[in-house]
Amino acid sequence: MPDRVLLLEDTNALLVRNGLPPCHSVSAISDPDTANPVVIAHARERRFVVKVTERHRDTLDRQRDVANSLRAATDLPIPKHFCCADAESKLPLMVMEWLPGDQLRSVLPNAKNGKLRQLCVSLAKCLSTFHDPRLIDITDESETDSGFPLWLYVRTITSLEKSARRGSEKNFTENQVAAIRHFLDARLANTARSAIPSLLKVDTDLRDYLADPINFQITGMLDWERVTRGDGIYTLVLTFLRFWMNDRLEGWQTFLDTYNRFASVRAEACPQAEFYLMCRALIACELNRDVKRIVDLLIEGNRLPFTT
Repeated sequence: MPDRVLLLEDTNALLVRNGLPPCHSVSAISDPDTANPVVIAHARERRFVVKVTERHRDTLDRQRDVANSLRAATDLPIPKHFCCADAESKLPLMVMEWLPGDQLRSVLPNAKNGKLRQLCVSLAKCLSTFHDPRLIDITDESETDSGFPLWLYVRTITSLEKSARRGSEKNFTENQVAAIRHFLDARLANTARSAIPSLLKVDTDLRDYLADPINFQITGMLDWERVTRGDGIYTLVLTFLRFWMNDRLEGWQTFLDTYNRFASVRAEACPQAEFYLMCRALIACELNRDVKRIVDLLIEGNRLPFTT
């Protein structure tokens, strides 16, 4: 986190240059664990969210334009991006609208039964809208991360081989490693084609959403640093994995049914989903051994995440 005096000074200078009211103070957010420090800046009658965008600071203008274009074209709860650092700024700031809610990662564990269903329906509607193929033209053809599946494959294999070398009973045997590698090799080529051609937020996670902890509705979609053309099935796989890791898998079918009711392209069993889920589950195994069950189920022929 930069010095708060400097942060407030730089924020106010940026606000004034863009015709916005200056702020009298900044305060930390309740969940500050992020690669890009975020504060709330307080003006006399309103609040702003200010992100110190340390990562991808060279794309600030593009982040602002993508977020605001999506906001204008849809009913997604995306905060208005008012302004970002310019030639006179000392810090790589993005100034945004303040939205209510807590991070989804803190709301999901408290959602059960009807509350969980409400949350899953709201999240599914947001993602089905974000995956609308008509939105793809917000980016251009050069903004396609075609090398991502191979990068993910290499990272996964490296992690897997390290696990096998440790030799612990909790880690994978050489035979298991061979089976997993065969599983991935058989599906890697399929990732050249998107199962759900759509926009993709590369590092999307539960931190990227705000949710109302009372009404269990999504109130914000955050973090627009890296938006490319890609495969929406990857985002759905990550959602399934987060449900699994938070012991909220009973909400998955509600999420999936809602998504498919509103989406232009249905989410169904496919090699791409199985490839991405195997990769992400193996990486998650490094910190959460419960996820190893997903690996076992995939090897056994279960077509996760669409049949559980």
